[in-house]
Amino acid sequence: MDRKSKPEWVTFGDSLRRIRERRGKTGVATAKSVGLSPTMYSSIERGKRFCLREHAVNLDEFLEAGNEVVRIWTRMNSPDRLPDWFYRVPELEREASEIREFQPLLIPGLLQNRAYARSLFRASRPWGRSAELERMIEARVVRWGLLEDDDRPLLWFVISSSVLTSPVGPRECMIEQLDRLSALVEDEKIYLQVLPADAPAAPGRDGPFRLYRFPDRTTLASAEYMTGEKIIDDTEPEKLRHCEIVFGALQAAALPSTDALDQIMKARMAFQ
Repeated sequence: MDRKSKPEWVTFGDSLRRIRERRGKTGVATAKSVGLSPTMYSSIERGKRFCLREHAVNLDEFLEAGNEVVRIWTRMNSPDRLPDWFYRVPELEREASEIREFQPLLIPGLLQNRAYARSLFRASRPWGRSAELERMIEARVVRWGLLEDDDRPLLWFVISSSVLTSPVGPRECMIEQLDRLSALVEDEKIYLQVLPADAPAAPGRDGPFRLYRFPDRTTLASAEYMTGEKIIDDTEPEKLRHCEIVFGALQAAALPSTDALDQIMKARMAFQ
């Protein structure tokens, strides 16, 4: 993404490209249908150029997208849209061939269910308006579609044992969330390891982070903080290497992935 590009442009362009490809249309034909040059249209799909609403309307009509293009455009350009990192993370997840994440505090966002996410957002943003919270939840719901893709990336998570036992929302919410986690493990959609509380000198005390590996470019990492997420790329090779080393150490310190279901079941029984 170049200096002038914006995360919402990238998200819109990526969504537009996927809609076009589903309809079996070429970029050249699509550009011509709305009076754009192929170069300009390509820039919109790559998130390098802003798409005017009138073009979004015409694209929706040409692609017979049932107003999907306009809905995405409106969501991306709303004055009170979500923070940039809400759009950047799904983009990385779709492109990655492998995602590894350490989470010492919460069920990872990609693995949450709606009730858990709603309780979490309400607790962390008590000042938030209902409409804003619902947009955050819907943005997370879109991410969960990745778990159902046949070509989903390899997904490997290490979580602290306290994540399974720390209540978020009412008791029923935690039981439902733990059941979802069990199903994801049983269906082999994810690999999960639990870091026990008594793990000696356990690494990762600096907080949650993720590693993204791609088939055609260098690895990226992201580190969460109170109000967002920082992307770490190859301009910071030492930090990137540090994340890779720490995740390997976390895997070594955690219980084997074959023990994950037992750990989840023990936590579930505590909420019954």
